[in-house]
Amino acid sequence: CAVVALSLNGGLVLADSHEACKIDVEGMQPSGTIKGHVDNIGWMVGVRWGDGVLTLPSGEEKKFDIFGFKALETGLASVEFEGEVYNLENVDDFVGTYYGAGAGVAIMHGEGEAVLNNARCVVVKGRTLKTGLQVSGPAPGGVEISWD
Repeated sequence: CAVVALSLNGGLVLADSHEACKIDVEGMQPSGTIKGHVDNIGWMVGVRWGDGVLTLPSGEEKKFDIFGFKALETGLASVEFEGEVYNLENVDDFVGTYYGAGAGVAIMHGEGEAVLNNARCVVVKGRTLKTGLQVSGPAPGGVEISWD
């Protein structure tokens, strides 16, 4: 149940970046787009859950769920996200675990950006809008994305 983990000063807390897969998304054509919503709640350990839609260039839409945890996170927040997906040759490569670490504070409203990838080197470059109050320390976090 997951897509992108969220935090990063109001942004997604995602994988250590696309550099882990040695992929430069600059100039690449997106393989699709994503849009969705994630809720976060935590006291020392944050839990996040939500859903979204992956839209392929053909116009086909695939719904997905998001679920994950992050250490050193306290508060309550709601995050809207959207972004582009790169290096997606097989649609089933989109699902899986995305890891990352980030730190930040969001009070009522915060915008952010993030780049993440999964083990299959599918890259998501996203933008977020977070509302709520949340403090997130520099600790690993991860989310699992699965088809709805």
